[in-house]
Amino acid sequence: MSGPAATMWQRLRHPASTRDLALRTWVRRAAIVLMLGVVLARPGYGRLEVPSQLSDVDLVVVVDRTRSMAALDYDGRQPRLLGAEQDLQELAAGLPGARFAMIAFGTEARQVLPLTTDASAFDAAVQTIDLEGPQEGDGSQAERPAAVLGETLARAKDADPDRRRIVVYVGDGEDTSPVGTGDQPTPADGFASLRDEVAGGVVLGYGTTDGAVMPTDDPLAPGADSGSYVVDSSTGQSAVSRADLDNLREVADQLGVPFEHRTSPGGMDDVASRIGASFADGGLGGGQRAAHDLTWLAGLLLLALLLAELRPAWRAVWRSRDELAPAASSDERPATQEVGR
Repeated sequence: MSGPAATMWQRLRHPASTRDLALRTWVRRAAIVLMLGVVLARPGYGRLEVPSQLSDVDLVVVVDRTRSMAALDYDGRQPRLLGAEQDLQELAAGLPGARFAMIAFGTEARQVLPLTTDASAFDAAVQTIDLEGPQEGDGSQAERPAAVLGETLARAKDADPDRRRIVVYVGDGEDTSPVGTGDQPTPADGFASLRDEVAGGVVLGYGTTDGAVMPTDDPLAPGADSGSYVVDSSTGQSAVSRADLDNLREVADQLGVPFEHRTSPGGMDDVASRIGASFADGGLGGGQRAAHDLTWLAGLLLLALLLAELRPAWRAVWRSRDELAPAASSDERPATQEVGR
């Protein structure tokens, strides 16, 4: 190495003046900025093709959270809510890339999860469905969520009219309050006015016509079946919730989707396949990245430069400690001699 380049290298290695030291500091800091940009660029070589798929499905789940969903007549003597949660989780797993929303209804209907592609958020919403207490609410009404469902479908259409809006209704169909009661009005035609806004879906029914008792505590908690049960105030005996499957079939007819009576786990993959999510931007090439990532090497160089930048500060700290230590010792010595006298 000769000429100007050699001269600059020597000045950087052995700064002879404040000006040379400033030059070395400037070069080092410029290199830090440069290496930070390299790290953010994620350098590498080769190309790895990553499949990328985007579903065109907006899945809106409507869940009954009235106390009747705690009744113990699913898959033997399990709570209806357990079957609903298992089925929804299996359905979501069969629709990768879909957007999910959830509406829960009891005394009132409300959206508890806006449309999201975050499958973990949907799973968390499913696992935290909170049933109404034994003394809450004014009874069940299968058509109560119709108005909120209509609003949710309208927002989804406005956001992306080309996506298919799928409705999955989950409940036992039991009606124990007159139509129109509750905090929200129910459309006179129920779900029928939404039929043209729905591209598909399913009504999942839980429970039996013979019915079952309902635990007063969390039905999914261990030992819930051995605790106390909801009491019918008119008889003083344990209340029995009976599923109204005809009511659920009517909801399915209004929405224009099939009805399935769910009595045991499994089979939701067939439901997912019938929904038939189509995918946009599928295949390879949607997510290309380097087969051999060299970001780690750039990161090591950046770390070395940062350590070099911090070195003068560390040396200054240690130098100040060394300079202060003798002064502290001399301050303590006279006091020790005075005590000796």
